[in-house]
Amino acid sequence: MRARGIPFQQILLGVALLAALLWNLARAAEINDLRLTAGPTGTRAELSLDAEAEYRLIPLSGPDRLVVDFPGSRMAPRLASPAGAGVVSAVRPGQPTPGVTRVVFD
Repeated sequence: MRARGIPFQQILLGVALLAALLWNLARAAEINDLRLTAGPTGTRAELSLDAEAEYRLIPLSGPDRLVVDFPGSRMAPRLASPAGAGVVSAVRPGQPTPGVTRVVFD
């Protein structure tokens, strides 16, 4: 069966892929708050999410950085990055690939 020259299977596959993408976006955890504080016991970073989420820690050197990836998550709109504190000079959130939110602590 064809619909305007496109095989029915391709249309069905496209609809299924779009539905899967929308399902993942609807279920994605959202990072609502990002705080950085320094005190007598050290530097503390707090990330508040609206749901449980997976994460991956990636320590890097030269210069020293800690990268935290959150697959299937997104940043809340208008979420501001905190200023550096303690041993952290800067915090950089981003999205290296679609569907992955990354927070880098310099």
